[in-house]
Amino acid sequence: MTAIEPSSHATTQLAFRAATMRVIAWLIAGAATVVGPLVYLSSPNPMETWATAALAVIGWVTVLLLRRGYSSYMPHLVVYSVLTAASLQVLAFGSVRTAGGFLFVAAVAGAGIFLGRTALIGSVLYSVTSLGLLTVAELRGWLKTPNFQVGVKVWLTHATVLSVIAVLVYYSRSRAQMAFDAQVAELEHRKRIEQERDLSNERFARIFRTSPSPMLAQSARSGAILDVNPAFERCYRYTRDQLLGRADTFLWAEPEQRAAYLRRLFADRRADQEHVTGLRSDGSHFEALISSEMGNDPQDLLIITTVTDITEQDQAVERLRRSEERFAKAFNFSPLKMTITRVSDGTFVEVNQARDPVQGLYRNDLLGKTTLEVGGWLSPRDRQVFVERILREGHVSGYEIQMRHVDGSVIDAKMWAELIEIDGEDCILSCFVNTAEEKRREALLLSVAQGMAGQTGEAFFSALTRHVALTLKADLVVVGELEDDGSIETLAAWKDGTALPHFRYDPSLTPCGDTLRGPDLRYLEHGLDAAYPQVAVLTGVQGEAHIGQRLHDQDGTVTGVLQALWRQPITLNAEMTALMSIFSSRAAAELIRLRREREIQQLNATLEQRVRLRTAELEKLNAELDSFAYSVSHDLKSPLRAIDGFTRLLGEQLEGRLSADEEQLFHRVLASTRRMSTLIADLLALARVSQGELELGQTNLSDIAEQVMQAEQAKQPQRVISWGIEPGLSCLCDPRLARIVLENLLGNAVKYTRDQPAPMIELRRLREDGARPGSFVVRDNGVGFNMAYADKLFKPFQRLHQPSEFEGTGIGLATVHRIVERHGGHIEGVSHPGQGAEFRFSLTPAASRL
Repeated sequence: MTAIEPSSHATTQLAFRAATMRVIAWLIAGAATVVGPLVYLSSPNPMETWATAALAVIGWVTVLLLRRGYSSYMPHLVVYSVLTAASLQVLAFGSVRTAGGFLFVAAVAGAGIFLGRTALIGSVLYSVTSLGLLTVAELRGWLKTPNFQVGVKVWLTHATVLSVIAVLVYYSRSRAQMAFDAQVAELEHRKRIEQERDLSNERFARIFRTSPSPMLAQSARSGAILDVNPAFERCYRYTRDQLLGRADTFLWAEPEQRAAYLRRLFADRRADQEHVTGLRSDGSHFEALISSEMGNDPQDLLIITTVTDITEQDQAVERLRRSEERFAKAFNFSPLKMTITRVSDGTFVEVNQARDPVQGLYRNDLLGKTTLEVGGWLSPRDRQVFVERILREGHVSGYEIQMRHVDGSVIDAKMWAELIEIDGEDCILSCFVNTAEEKRREALLLSVAQGMAGQTGEAFFSALTRHVALTLKADLVVVGELEDDGSIETLAAWKDGTALPHFRYDPSLTPCGDTLRGPDLRYLEHGLDAAYPQVAVLTGVQGEAHIGQRLHDQDGTVTGVLQALWRQPITLNAEMTALMSIFSSRAAAELIRLRREREIQQLNATLEQRVRLRTAELEKLNAELDSFAYSVSHDLKSPLRAIDGFTRLLGEQLEGRLSADEEQLFHRVLASTRRMSTLIADLLALARVSQGELELGQTNLSDIAEQVMQAEQAKQPQRVISWGIEPGLSCLCDPRLARIVLENLLGNAVKYTRDQPAPMIELRRLREDGARPGSFVVRDNGVGFNMAYADKLFKPFQRLHQPSEFEGTGIGLATVHRIVERHGGHIEGVSHPGQGAEFRFSLTPAASRL
């Protein structure tokens, strides 16, 4: 139900009251107007006519006044006018039993509904008094004799009174219903307000509990703490139970602050962002901003306070202040020229006190002007390119530019710049370094490097001394090598623009001796001739200044010296020192190379003799291997055949007389001789593949493999073996040895697929990424092997399966490995137990000696 506002309800009641008054006034005016002529015609008493006429006049006057909006005292006028008319009616009729007596009832009823208590009491007293006096007058006979004859007049009077009473009753009931509806609406309104209040309280409580800012609720009368949120507990390091019910005095570090704060709070009923010092439970102080609210209702006895710990903020502000102070000091007192310019137009916002090393301008020459105006950029396009880059990257380092000097010359420079923001505007913090001298040195070094590029040995050292003399403006430059006897053998010498022939000298009587003893760089700016008179005799130059630099080997051993001599005194500077270091480093590197070249030449001179000796040793070894192979084939195989033959003969002679165990022993002896024979044959094969010349030729591996597989199938006709051989596989190799490789690899594949119901063996070209040209792969789906033991695959007599599982001697893969190595190829095995095996190999021809 929609709530009815009090003002709206009062307005509705006033409107309804005025409407009811108009209906009553119309009834009275209409009825009196109708009854008036009837009374005039039927009653001989003119007072009765006048009374009816007066009532009609009152009715119409009331209608007119109500239509004009005068409704305040209309009920009073109607009630008392009707009472007066009723009294006149009784007087005119001669008895209180007249129909006009009903008018008293109607008037009192109207007074009870429309008038206040005082007016109601007045109307009742008026009615009672009038009726009492008229009754007495009738009893005494003071009134005229009444005429109790009834007619239309009586009926019309009664009907009018009943209608007025009905209107009054309807009005009273309607007003009561309106009052009831208003009460119901008020109750609903209060209920909704209470619900909203409860919801608001719940929201406030949730905000209060979850707020990250410390919050406190206190009584305004006593100052007692009523509640705190968890953030308050964390800030002040008290628990909630320790705080509730206590005054807040123990939370203030300075009581004077609390007193002043409370005065302002009670005066204004609120305080905002007051700076105070808080006191934690451990006694530590912290700076805070507090805000409190009491509301505008003087009866509001609750204070809500929010606390903001600004200790870190103050520290951050202090750090920022110190940082700004340090920046200002670094900026203003930096020896480098530093500027701050606007990105938008290049205007100088700030310039430090250092003199500009590039343009020769000072602070006052730059402030308020743009970089283009003072020659900081040679063209607007140059600046635009730089601005686009720094806006894109945020900073630049070592940005090479050209700037115009105050004298009009163009100077090379490097700039370091950072994009910053000042008062919301993008600016550029920059510093500059004059690189004109650096570029001059770079050009000089480039010229030196180009002059010595591609030269070695004597030509290099001659070019080196020439460039040192030109660069340092020296009169004599010598580079020499330290010999085993301590003397110096010159590698090159340059004097007065001319190369000198090589010479050897003793450095002990020259500054060169001091240079060799260290440190690396020795110099004498003047007085050389007086200190070392032997120099003039040796070089023919009356020298005054000298610089010498030792040359080192890689292990720090002194290998030589580079020295320069001047006829006039010099002043050594950093550039001269750096150039001497560069030239000496290059000279030391070339001297190291020269010495290594000499060692190689010496080794080459003895290499042929060593090769002959090694060849003789290898020939002797091969002869011994041939002898060993002959011994194995002749001295071992003959006795082995005898053992096998005699054992078989003895078995035939004793046939039928041997027990089962004795026959088993005979079979074991024969099996051992067969295994020994096979082992000797394999060893001979291994020895043979390591000897002899390779007879290389284009070999069709596909045909050989097909022949090998057909032979294997013929050996085991009871098995169904499937194989796939890629056609057209060929390579340059020894056909005989290639057959041995395939017999071993394919034979192993046949052997190790013995337990497979559908064995499959393949020979294909290896096409994997990274495979060397001419590589092949033999693949099977046999038992496979464990890759953890793959290093044993190609070693003689090493097997990865037990003899009881698969027969063999462990020589086959070693033979394959030896053949592949002789061809300069490579072989490897890849497998997993139960998933078959792959052997990848190549037969690339090796060196000509093979």
